[in-house]
Amino acid sequence: MFKHLTTLILLLLIGSGIINYANAYEHEVWQSGGRYYWKTFDVERGSSTDLAVAVEGAMGDSGNRDIHILTSGTLYSTINVSRPGVRIHGHGNTFTCSFSGSGILNNGHDGFEMHNLTLRNVVGGYGIRSSSASNLSFTDLNLINIDWIGIRIDSRTSNPWNYTEYNLYMRDILVENIGSHGIETYSIDGVDFDGTMTARNTGGCGVLLNQSHNGTIETVDAYNCDWGGGYAGLRFANGCSNITAETLYADRCGRGFFIVQSGPTINCHLNYAEIRECSDVGIWIENGTNCSVESGCSESGVAVSGAGSYANVTNNCSGGGSTSYVQFQNRATGLYLDGMGRTANGETCGQYANTTHVNSQWELVDAGGGYYQLRNRGTGLFLDGMGRTNNGAECGQYANTTHVNAQWSLQQYSGNYYRLQNRGTGLFLDGLGYTANGDVVGQWANSTSQNAQWQMINVGAGSRVVATKTTVIPHLNDVPDQIGTELFYPNPTTGVLNIRLKEHGETTVAKVYDQAGQMVMSEKLTYQNSQIDVSFLKSGAYFVEVSTASGINRWKLIKQ
Repeated sequence: MFKHLTTLILLLLIGSGIINYANAYEHEVWQSGGRYYWKTFDVERGSSTDLAVAVEGAMGDSGNRDIHILTSGTLYSTINVSRPGVRIHGHGNTFTCSFSGSGILNNGHDGFEMHNLTLRNVVGGYGIRSSSASNLSFTDLNLINIDWIGIRIDSRTSNPWNYTEYNLYMRDILVENIGSHGIETYSIDGVDFDGTMTARNTGGCGVLLNQSHNGTIETVDAYNCDWGGGYAGLRFANGCSNITAETLYADRCGRGFFIVQSGPTINCHLNYAEIRECSDVGIWIENGTNCSVESGCSESGVAVSGAGSYANVTNNCSGGGSTSYVQFQNRATGLYLDGMGRTANGETCGQYANTTHVNSQWELVDAGGGYYQLRNRGTGLFLDGMGRTNNGAECGQYANTTHVNAQWSLQQYSGNYYRLQNRGTGLFLDGLGYTANGDVVGQWANSTSQNAQWQMINVGAGSRVVATKTTVIPHLNDVPDQIGTELFYPNPTTGVLNIRLKEHGETTVAKVYDQAGQMVMSEKLTYQNSQIDVSFLKSGAYFVEVSTASGINRWKLIKQ
């Protein structure tokens, strides 16, 4: 009886917040009652009514640590990053500012990271600003209602800009209701923006790169960025070089894509654009050297000048964004039908691992009689049998034509798998068993082989991320243990976890979730044999999710 009563009292205390057993990490911040507590090295160090004080306290004297924020709350002062190697994991929580000034500042401390956090209501300052620091990483962030710039990463706090910082990584950032630019860099060498940079209602550019070099941007989705002004959804300025952006959506901005020479701007490219209803010129490249827009459309005009620069776009964006697109994934090879960026008539199509790139997206155009044309979103060409009738013949691409070689019937085979038969050749689209990125796609006579079966995956109109992102994850008990698998070992582990990718050079992300479904870490994998350090995790059960060309892999992880 006494034992049961003691258990009941403990449960009541936990529920009331008097005892908090949510603490699970070596360095963390949590809330109890009206105060925010922090600990370092598993020792509680103090408390404050200001969440900013608690976060700074968790940085300790040395930094070089993962700090886990286990509560939402109010900032009454700026969070100043005071040590190198501070990595803040927000676990989906929200910081709400209740003061005048910047939300988070880092001046001179390398290795700063922030993940899975929302910052709101910054008055009279930046959302996040980092100056004079290299090796930075920001993922899954939402910055909402910011007076100045949402995120600014620069080489120093004042002019002249005669220093350079290195290695900035961002993934899936949302900036909304921003007084000036959504995301801005200045004098950064090594820019890697994965996923989607989503900008909504900004007074300046959605994404602005100044004097930045050697980088890639996957997708920028900009809406209402300086409409009526001269800023753009995506802008390269003040001497950028060697930057390639894959996809830009820019609706109702001042300009869509803008390159202005000052430095000069060299070898900066946008592979695909959809630009609508801008108040100024949709695509404006001013005296850029070897700068381009490779494909897409601009309904707001084009102006290009500079040696080797061009914009290969149409002036109509397929009826204002109503076009739907699909991907075709081969059942046997796991690769996707891809236009490979080839824009000349007769060039071959290929296969590629899963990507959001427009070269893997196809529009179905009704050709009548139960046949369809397949127009590649990136190249603008149509999948074509090329009149080739021998087994294994390569498929090509061709400009719009009514010829039967460009017409295909979609025959449902089982579930969401289809066979695609060419009207002219009579052969079926076939992956030919090839599994390397860039391998050709061919045709084959009637066959039940999985090489001739394609899963049709809807992409939708625009493929845009328009709000904060929610990850739907299975219950931990629904994830198989996979103990001893060659792709994931050792399991259990006390520290380092090995993950073996099937393709050398494949790039993906490993995400680790706790039992409550909160993402506790995210690690980029770029090698066939990768390692991630989970030593900071509390002992217990987690699951790891890795998306690869062959699908989504999930494993239950036991951390000892």
